[in-house]
Amino acid sequence: MRSGLDYREPEPGALLVSVLARNEELALGVAERLAAEFGPLDICSFWLSFAHSLYYEAEMGSPLGRYIFFFTEPLARRMLIEAKLFTDQLEAEFSCAKGRRVNLDPGYLALEHLILASTKAVPHRPYLGQGIYADLTLVYECGQYIPLRWSYPDYASDYVRALCGDVRNKILKLRKQGVWR
Repeated sequence: MRSGLDYREPEPGALLVSVLARNEELALGVAERLAAEFGPLDICSFWLSFAHSLYYEAEMGSPLGRYIFFFTEPLARRMLIEAKLFTDQLEAEFSCAKGRRVNLDPGYLALEHLILASTKAVPHRPYLGQGIYADLTLVYECGQYIPLRWSYPDYASDYVRALCGDVRNKILKLRKQGVWR
């Protein structure tokens, strides 16, 4: 290690988990299990129709929808791997003979970006460890979260980007109070 360098942990992010399911009741049931693991829910999106892709239909059926849940407790960014491993176990727990009934995507929102965890290796996803990759989904520029060319359409929507902006404002307020750690 070079002398004089400061290797501090970055500020935590706001943990979020996207729950994709066939109905709201199932998604809300999963949210209870997520809250038991990650602490209380803080902010929840509206139920969002998922019509952007047919990728999950064969396994999960249709129509599909999604909630995005943000949690009260800050997440140390290095803990994203553990969050993804837990949500993968939870997907298996809620599975049936046909396959998954829910798809869970954890991530964190930081002041500068939104990162989702993935098990799929593609060129824009750096490897984190234990089979988990980081998907840079949104970046904060010019006063707003901006999608990238590979961002999922639902995360690129005005609604989700505004929701992320609301969470960002909450983080800034908590930082000022000295309680965002």
